[in-house]
This record gives sequence, structure tokens and C-alpha cells, in this order.
Amino acid sequence: MQNLKIALCQHDIVWEDARATVGRIEQPVRRFLARFRPDLLVFPETYAVGFSMNPAVAEPVDGFSTSWLRTLAKECRVAVIASVPTLVADAQGEHRYNRCWFFTPDGSGTYYDKRHLFTPSGESPAYEQGRRRCTVSYLGWRIELNVCYDLRFPVWSRNVGNGYDLLVNIANWPASRIEAADMLLRARAAENACYAAFCNRIGRDGLCDYNGKSMILDYIGHDIARRRRVGGVRFYEAELRMDRLQHYRERFPVSADADNFEIIIENA
Repeated sequence: MQNLKIALCQHDIVWEDARATVGRIEQPVRRFLARFRPDLLVFPETYAVGFSMNPAVAEPVDGFSTSWLRTLAKECRVAVIASVPTLVADAQGEHRYNRCWFFTPDGSGTYYDKRHLFTPSGESPAYEQGRRRCTVSYLGWRIELNVCYDLRFPVWSRNVGNGYDLLVNIANWPASRIEAADMLLRARAAENACYAAFCNRIGRDGLCDYNGKSMILDYIGHDIARRRRVGGVRFYEAELRMDRLQHYRERFPVSADADNFEIIIENA
């Protein structure tokens, strides 16, 4: 089974200006990818515009921010995870989602719409809730997509029957509550016997300060990330070992003793 080389891009965001943010990070990102060649690159939640409730920042599925992610994946031969405020129109009207994209090197995309919307910041009326979990398969790894506030709701992320190997949470998690993110991610890794990654932003958006503290944890909850700085942008990277994960699960089969349950989503 192939090991998985994962990297997190912890960067600042230009408020509600996707082109300015991408212009700031593109060269450091491409330099990092050319030199270290990870299999998977992860960006923070709403990586290009920040955690904005302004409906004007939502873009169609082929908008600038999403298209840049797809192009980066294809040109640099890397899978990419990031979220984009996304506008979807159908017969019932317009719908906005905090949409987490997973793009593969061939340009194909899968998405997860954030389930747990952060009501104190007005995310709930600004965006619609996602109605399904999303586990993607890539290079023999099963990867669970998870966005920021989702981290506080363990039932949503419960790894029933070892259904996934890596939990990836992308975030705009403020410095004032960063200790909670640390505890919660370690708990998710340990209780679900999986690797876990947390990619957070840095900087300030006018409401909150962000201090990053991105992490890559093993299945026990140990931080295994190496830190690098390229062009002023900090990257966290690690090589995940499937053989070690499988050995741990065989030696400590917590999944076999877990409760079975079903998540029922109203009005689905």
C-alpha cells in the first residue's frame, strides 16, 4: 500500500479578494510543490476570500477560486483540498454553500458542503447546510472531508467500521479558541484510529486574529508534521504510513467495539 505525502499550506488571506490572495501565494506554492512533490496539498477554509458572509463572494462552480485549484492540481500533478463560497442555481433558486473541493491531478473534482455552520458569525443564514458526508478515495487512501466547526461534532465524523484512514479539517479557527482545536483534533484522531490533519489560516480578517497552529497527527494523536517556509508561506508536511495504521488497528481494534448508529438528516 502506497504511503501518502501530505502538505498543508498555512497562509494569510486578503479579505474578500480572491485574486489578490492567489497572487500572493501562487509562486510560493508552486515552488514548494516543485521541490517537495507531495501527493496531497491542503489549503485553509475559504482559502481565497476569508470567512465572509457577504453573498457577493460566492462564485459559480467554474469561478476563479475553484478553477485555480483545479488548474494547480492538473499542472502540478497533486491532489488539492480547499473550500470556496459557492453559488449553485437550480429551479428552486440560488443556493450558497461553503463547499470543500477535492481535486485530483486529472482535474476531476469531488465536493463536501459544510454541515455544521457557525451560527455566531452568521454562517447559517448566509450558507445552506450540507446534507451528506464525503469520503474520497485517492492512492489507496480513504480521506474524510471536514470543515472547521465540524470538528466540534464527533458523531458526524465517527469512523464507523474504519471507513476512512485520514480526516482532513480545513479551518478559519481564531486564535482565541485555538486550544480547543488542538484538543478536538487529537480526540478525533485517537477515537477514530486514523491520521488527522488540521489546516488553519493566519492573519486577521477585521473580526478575529488567526495564529495557524496547523497540525498533522498520527492515529494516537502525536503531531508528526515537519515545518518548512517557502517565499514567506509556511508549509507543514508528513508522510503517512498505511502499514503502521493497519498494524495499530489490528493491535488495538477499537472499531470492533464501537456503537453502530445512523445519522438521520431531516428534509434530506
